[in-house]
Amino acid sequence: MDASKNDKAKKQSKEKTKLRRWILKAVEDVESNKGASVHDIQKFLDSKKDGISSRPEWKRILKKLLNIGQLMKNDGRYVISKWRLTSGKVTKNSAAHKANKEVRGIRILQLIRKYR
Repeated sequence: MDASKNDKAKKQSKEKTKLRRWILKAVEDVESNKGASVHDIQKFLDSKKDGISSRPEWKRILKKLLNIGQLMKNDGRYVISKWRLTSGKVTKNSAAHKANKEVRGIRILQLIRKYR
């Protein structure tokens, strides 16, 4: 009985890992520099496996990716954080670069205000 429980847990873990990879790939493969919308991510997931975007797990994984800093939200769209980029696609005009630059500017302003 324990073996079947462990097999089920491993299968679920593999599914979550696969979903996580697909979400990151969906955000990375968007052609525009603005980032990926939720609809873009759903279309990508459905292209990989039918009906997977109707399951609530992918939204939890998306939120976790935001919380741990692998993704950033920029004007309602998702972009890969510059320091977490895996393929080296960051350019000066990319959404990730602009979002990181904006965050750095906000942090600098906060520090200036703090020490005035």
